[in-house]
Amino acid sequence: MNIASPCTGICKLDQTTGWCLGCGRSGDEIADWGIQSETWRDRVLGHIPDRLQQLGVTFRRLPWTAGDIHRFVIDSLEAGRGTWVMGVVGAVAEFTAPANAKVDVQVKDADLVAHTPNGAMQIVIDDHVRALAFDPPDVGKAPRIVLAVKRERGRLPVADGTADLGQDQGALFAEPGAHLFDLGLGRKEARFCVRVAGGQSRDALTSEAGLSLADSLPRIGAALLADSPTRVVETALGRMEVQGRIPPPDARSPDGPHTHLLPGHLASGRALPVGMDLPRAYLPGAIF
Repeated sequence: MNIASPCTGICKLDQTTGWCLGCGRSGDEIADWGIQSETWRDRVLGHIPDRLQQLGVTFRRLPWTAGDIHRFVIDSLEAGRGTWVMGVVGAVAEFTAPANAKVDVQVKDADLVAHTPNGAMQIVIDDHVRALAFDPPDVGKAPRIVLAVKRERGRLPVADGTADLGQDQGALFAEPGAHLFDLGLGRKEARFCVRVAGGQSRDALTSEAGLSLADSLPRIGAALLADSPTRVVETALGRMEVQGRIPPPDARSPDGPHTHLLPGHLASGRALPVGMDLPRAYLPGAIF
């Protein structure tokens, strides 16, 4: 087994301890990482959680290879454990199996596709993907894991207004003739789209082309609620698709896959929740 480097892209040594503020290693440990034995690297990794805690750092890079990340994702899906989330604060899709439902997982090389009733997820796990663990504020709870993508690999097209992207070549649910509309988040970390075949949603989206989400949502919201088209959230890691009725604003989200589009939360401009800031070298892909 080849233990991956714990480097997070924050390469600055703390003046008091001599430990890196990103990975918790000393300068000598960083310099020797590529030439030392697996046993030596494993021993250094054992010290890192305590060091990062002393430094006040709330996250660490897990020593997982692309294969390790692949196995973790597959195991979580097949066991129906936890929830995967894509998007930014205020505009997310959540993928989890409804009660008593299974997740069908298909893997081809780095590409992983999962389906469950009303939801699908596709991610590409390669050597550009990193697994970062964020310690929760509540002691005793499991860490939150972010799959992040190196920024230079993960740039998405950014739309500042509603845009018709044409037929969706990457659709996970077959909808012949449907068009993908970007709602225009204007964010580099994620985009929130809907896939519509026709009806009042398509008419409304077409008429509001070019308008920002803040301006268009009051005009297209009623049509989207009525038609409940497929919602598609994309990040540098892949995409999630959610089908089924969109609940009204005062209703509870359904069990299983669902989305949230909340303009008030979007206004925060945050990519991830408070306390989960990523180094600039990465873009968020998905949270477990």
